[in-house]
Amino acid sequence: MKRIRVEYVWLDGTEPLPQLRSKARYLDDHYSLVIEDWNFDGGSTNQGSLENSDRKLECVRTYKDPFNKGGLIALCEVAYHSNVPHETNTRHPLRALTKKHDGILVGFEQEFTFMDKESQDPLGLCLSPKEQGQYYCGAGSMNVIGRQIMCEFEKACIDAGIEIDGINAEVMPGQWEYQTKAQSPLKASDDLWITRYLLERISESYPICISYDPKPHPKFNGAGCHTNFSTALMRDRLNDKDIESLVEALSQDHSEFMKVCGEGYEKRLTGECETSSYKKFTSGVADRGASLRIPEKVSREGKGYFEDRRPCANIDPYKVLHSLITSVGNTLLI
Repeated sequence: MKRIRVEYVWLDGTEPLPQLRSKARYLDDHYSLVIEDWNFDGGSTNQGSLENSDRKLECVRTYKDPFNKGGLIALCEVAYHSNVPHETNTRHPLRALTKKHDGILVGFEQEFTFMDKESQDPLGLCLSPKEQGQYYCGAGSMNVIGRQIMCEFEKACIDAGIEIDGINAEVMPGQWEYQTKAQSPLKASDDLWITRYLLERISESYPICISYDPKPHPKFNGAGCHTNFSTALMRDRLNDKDIESLVEALSQDHSEFMKVCGEGYEKRLTGECETSSYKKFTSGVADRGASLRIPEKVSREGKGYFEDRRPCANIDPYKVLHSLITSVGNTLLI
């Protein structure tokens, strides 16, 4: 009987940002493969203790494994063996919330920085940068670093069946961004975590590490995870009155929302380097220095999406979207 290699991937209990964990097993491939629940040691992942360590992995989505031909990656939620979701399971609350709301589409713009393993400095510093501008979407060995890794990453995403919308070198040298396809909140968040997993796996073959630090260098742009969000109604109608209602709802929830925008957000959201200060919610059409940007095309056409520029690179997308959906739910746009 044919056996299939399955890599179980889950989020641990590390704070403030969960870390990705994985372990592999071989399952018998019947006519239809069932990804069985699997036990793991929660005492080693901040999800249990020595005396009470058994936790359960429940597969919630599968991907093709780009590192093992014919294999699968199984994204899992963590639960107790009583079937109660574990306290560190941030996906479960979002899953429950999205059952009440249809038609939401979300796309992420994930930034990150290549870091030197030994010095822990941004890898781009070897280019002796003086100003930021020349590195954005640049080409050439004096402008871009890490392209080969990004090519491997792009192929891994495609092989895994993940649809990404784009990749580009960012303003800070050694920093990159990729954009995920607009999808349902749960699928978009799942895909984001698995793309991070793929990137971490690829980085193991290089003398670098991946940083999601919101401000890896004090003189250059920080790293965000801008969140593009729309509801079915917004894609049909988003007039001035709707935008006013949206801005009011997000503004009222601003202080609470900042709590899920990533550890160290105050270092990035200073009002400088293409950011709005975390101390005050702001909005504007085509304004990349605002908390909330309404794209120019959306303003002209009177329908579309908004870009929330507050989330940092090190967010847990499940928490961010739970908060955003709750806020937008206070308007008539959902």
